Parts: sequence; C-alpha cells; structure tokens
Amino acid sequence: MTTYNEIAGRRVNFLSSDPTYVDTNSDGQVWYNSTTATLKSWLPTGAWRSGGTMNTARYILGGAGTQTAGVAFGGYTGTAPTTATELYNGIAWTNSGNLGAGRYGLGQAGTQTAALAFGGISNGAPTLTGSTEKFNGTTWTTNPTGMSTLRRAMGSAGTQTAALGFGGNSGVDSTATESFNGSTWTTGGSLSTGRRYLAGCGASNTAALAFGGVVSSTVQSLTESYNGTAWTAGGSLNTARKSLAGAGTQTSALAFSGITTAPTGATESYNGTSWTSNPTSMATARGYVAGLGIQNSALAAAGSPPTQATTEEWNFGVYSYTAAAWASGGNLNTARNQLGSVGTQTATVAFGGAPGAAPPVTSTELYNGTAWTNNPTGLNTSRALMGASGTQTAALSFGGAIPPGNSPSAAVESFNGSTWTSVTSMNTARFSLNGAGTQTATVAFAGNAPGSAYVTTTELYNGTAWTSNPTGLNTARGGLGGAGSQTAGLAFTGETTPGAFSLATESFNGSTWTSLNSMSTGRNGLGSGGTQTAAIAMGGYGPAANTGATESWNGTAWSNLPSMATARRNLATGSGNLTAGLAAGGVTTVGVANVEEWTGEAATANSKTLTTS
Repeated sequence: MTTYNEIAGRRVNFLSSDPTYVDTNSDGQVWYNSTTATLKSWLPTGAWRSGGTMNTARYILGGAGTQTAGVAFGGYTGTAPTTATELYNGIAWTNSGNLGAGRYGLGQAGTQTAALAFGGISNGAPTLTGSTEKFNGTTWTTNPTGMSTLRRAMGSAGTQTAALGFGGNSGVDSTATESFNGSTWTTGGSLSTGRRYLAGCGASNTAALAFGGVVSSTVQSLTESYNGTAWTAGGSLNTARKSLAGAGTQTSALAFSGITTAPTGATESYNGTSWTSNPTSMATARGYVAGLGIQNSALAAAGSPPTQATTEEWNFGVYSYTAAAWASGGNLNTARNQLGSVGTQTATVAFGGAPGAAPPVTSTELYNGTAWTNNPTGLNTSRALMGASGTQTAALSFGGAIPPGNSPSAAVESFNGSTWTSVTSMNTARFSLNGAGTQTATVAFAGNAPGSAYVTTTELYNGTAWTSNPTGLNTARGGLGGAGSQTAGLAFTGETTPGAFSLATESFNGSTWTSLNSMSTGRNGLGSGGTQTAAIAMGGYGPAANTGATESWNGTAWSNLPSMATARRNLATGSGNLTAGLAAGGVTTVGVANVEEWTGEAATANSKTLTTS
C-alpha cells in the first residue's frame, strides 16, 4: 500500500497542538494531535453534511444563532403560517416557546438566547406586518413598536439590540432600510435597487451585507454593503438567485441555496470584495431556508420545494478524522432479547423483552454511557417485540407480544424517566413493529397483526390519541428497522414472510410512504437509529444466520460499515444515531446482556482557519 510519505513526500507529523500555517504549500498537510488523539489535516475547502431533522417542516422561516446553538422560528408549513420555534444544539432540534403570531417571510437577527423576529406576513388572510418580537431562549415578547414599513421577504442582519431590515416587498419591491436599537426602529439609507427575497448577514446595523433577490421576475446577483448610513455596491454573486440564505459578516460571508429558474444548492463565500464559488453544493437543492452561523460554520434549515424539515451543516477548515468502530459498553443487568429502547448513546432507557426462553418481563434499565441502573418500576404490561419512540426521560412503548403464545398487544405506555403510565391503546394490536418520533408525536408502522399476518398499517399518535393513517407502507413486513420523526420517518428491511427478507427502504412525510433505494443486507430483528437522512442499521437475522452487519443511510443510499463484534438478532429496537449508536441485548444462541457502542467515522471540519504569520 502506498504511504502518505510516498504520496506527499513528507511524514505525518506527531504534534501536541495544531500548527500555525504560513503559506498555501501547507494545503493538504496531515498531522496527528497527540493531545486530542485525532488525525487532522488542513483542507482549504468546505462541505455540507446532514444535520438533525426539524420537528416542523416549513419554509420562508427565520433563524438566528450559530451552528451548535441556533434557533429557527415562524415560516409557512404549506397550508398556514406557524408560530413554531425550535432550538438546535448541533445534533437535534427541540421545540421551544412559540412566537406570539404565526408569520412567514420575516426578518431575523441575534442569537439563540437573544433573537429578534420582525415583519413578514401574519396569520389569517395574508396581511403584511411590522410586528417585532424578542426571544430570550425560552419565550417571545412583543416589542411595543414595530417597523415603519410593513413588508415581507426582506434581508436582515445584526443583533437583538442592533438589527437591520432592508428591501423586501411592501406592495412594491422596496429599497427601504430600517435600523433597530433594541426598542425602536429608525429609517436608514436606501438600497440602490429595491428587491424582494434577498439575503442578508452582518454583525450589526452598521456593518451589513445584502445580496441576491428578485426584481419583477429577474433574479439578481447584486451585492451591497451598509455602513450605518449608506449602501455601497460590492462584487456580484456568481450565481444570480432569489430566496437564498446567508451567514457570516460583511467581510466574511456565505451565500447558499436559492432559486434561479430552479432550486439550487450553490454555495459561495465572500471576502468583502468578491464571491468565490465552492465546488460542493448542498445535498438538497432548495430555497426559502433559514440560514445562520458564520462563513466557516453555517446551518441551512428547512426550505422548499417541497416543504422541508431537513438540516444541513456547512464546515470549512481543519478536519479531524475519527475511524468508525464498535467498542464494548457496559452490559445490561438483565440479559434479554426482543426488548425496546430509546435515547442516545449516553442516555438510554431499555425495557421489556424476554430473558431467553422465559416469558417477557417488565424490567426497565437506564444507561448513562457507562453503566446500567435498574429502574425501581417497570412496564405495567410485560411484553416483547414492541415499538418505541422518544427519549430516556420521555419515552413511549407501543404494541408488542404478550403471553401466552405471543399474542399481539395494542398496549401503550409513556415513561417520564422514573415511572410508566398506561395511555390510549393503538387501533391495531401487533408485535414486531417499529416507530419513530417523540412521546407526543409518534408514527408506528408495520408488524404482525392477529393471525400472524404482516401488515403495512401506519398509525399516528399526538400524545392523546392514535389515528390510523389512510395509507400504509408499500411493503408489508415485521421485525424492521426505523428512524426519524413522525413527519420525516424511515422504515427499512424486515421480514415479509417467514424466512423471506426485504431490502426495501421507505420514507414517510407525515402522510405517505415513498420507496427509496434498497439495503445491502436483508434481515429482521435488527437495531436502528438516527434520522431520515442519516440512519444506522445494525445486527439482526439474515437469510441464514445472525449477523453483525452494520449499514449507514445518507438520505440516498446505504453503505456498509464495520460489523458488530457479536452477531445477534432481536436486539434493542433503537438508541443512538449514525455518529454515536448503541446496540443492547439480543440473542446469539441464548439471550445476551452485551452492549456495544458505535462511533461513526468523521471527517469533520472544526470550522476555523488556522492563523497565518
């Protein structure tokens, strides 16, 4: 095998800290950081990767903050404006306090704990608004005064106490600029060209950037910079477009997504003078996204068409490489298979299942990333082969097999981190099903119904009641994998008839299932986790034997990963994700307590440019 030394003419440096680079000859340099135990390289390019899926699919929404501490709010769901607000921690979105008024096409500024929402189109009949709301990380408060020029589809920049709104449409394409000081809006200098669906970014109301947009039906490449008084023309975008997003500052900006004559994922960086196109575009071409972050570390959330809940993360700079591998974790206290589980690699709850040939149990255990603790109380109904969704402290267990004879159950229980409570039963009793979502927004699908027939049945849970979805899976099956959320779910593989295994993958948008590319290894009784665009499948029973096969899904195709150390089937239904997975319990020839932790391969940008000197 050719070595790095033979290719590059230099050895991999063994360093205690990241070096300082002085010239472009350092491009492609590789080194090992002994302090962090990571292999790193300097690659002056950027790339998009999948992030966590939003809870509410929408477009023309607002966003503020950073890639690891962001907030998204408002927008249009495809049928109505929404008040929904979600917080992003770099991995997943969490619902927060709603806007006072649902709106879309709004302006935004600030951080996750000090955001500003202004303007747009409000609830009810499409009505322009200048209303301004402040967010403190938990709740929104309406500011006593709003914008002077009511408008939608504007550009915006700044902070909660030094914001800027410009352009947009107020009945006509506007040149108006308004500055906010934390309490009131003041008229500022006019844009040279009035336009709507433009993007903006900048650190304050005295250092902003406006770019792109549309005038009449002509998309724009125009860029203008603002100094607190007047706008000045800058370098033009390479890709003229409207409905794009921006991140960064006036002299270090990123432009991405948008509509030319069709959706685009084009990405460009700005140095204060000119735009440079990046070779890598977004994975999903779209417009009307929420853009936030900085030039080297940005986030694109939601968008259209069609209405999206997907998130993509942009990184540029120093890349850290982590090899993908399985490693032993702390064993369960009770060896068992056919159990349910939800949560993360460091915060999982496991419940039910069968210890070998014995009947199902109610036992519940909590995992902290190192060891399992027996919960004082277990499930109210002992069962195995159930579906599960939620988190360690807000879990849902539904369906399953109960003795005698593995009778299908419709029982549903919710867990608050300490106790289980029986709630409304499912409409269709079944076992070997799967599901996705949260404790109050779950989709349950497939399984074995009475008579041991595999079904396509899909049901939705809202925290109170179950509703049968008009359409089910395209392929009836049981013992399948599942991932994602109620409105962005994923179902894969499983058994279609005894001994026959499906390779089918299907995605769910909240109402219908769509067939996607097939898996490599058909099986049932596998573990699974992740999102609709970043899922993991592990273990199970294939055509001839137990398997430790592991595969990853990137939203388009499956790829083979290193196998588990212990081949097994009927392991915990699903905890963790593609970058930090968890495989618990299962059966080899007997029920096992084995736990393995998955660390996904990463070539992750640290979102920084090394200092030159």
